[in-house]
Amino acid sequence: MRILHTSDWHIGRTLYDKRRHREHAAFLEWLHQTIVERKVDVLLVCGDIFDTIAPSNRSLELYYSFLRHIVDSGCRHVVITGGNHDSPSLLDAPKEVLESIGVHVVGGAAKEVGDEVIVLTSRTG
Repeated sequence: MRILHTSDWHIGRTLYDKRRHREHAAFLEWLHQTIVERKVDVLLVCGDIFDTIAPSNRSLELYYSFLRHIVDSGCRHVVITGGNHDSPSLLDAPKEVLESIGVHVVGGAAKEVGDEVIVLTSRTG
């Protein structure tokens, strides 16, 4: 099973009042190409997806568009965990919908530890 780990995207971050949407889009396109070229089975995104607990609609669109492209590319699982810049409730809100397409989200600590266990299967089972 090929696993790619990444974190600290900080989508929506500005630098000296300059918006960095194009940089984030270019990074996510590069990441998508890398996942396809390397035939990655599992993408782990471990925290700080967004730079703020209230990301802009444009930032959310970039995030969800990327997830759709990754799922369509053949990557079997995407596992996302929240970081200190992320809103657990924002990440968890579409949890059930995302799970139906192979994207697993743990926005924050669950009441039951078992809810944080994610079983990943390879292409052969």
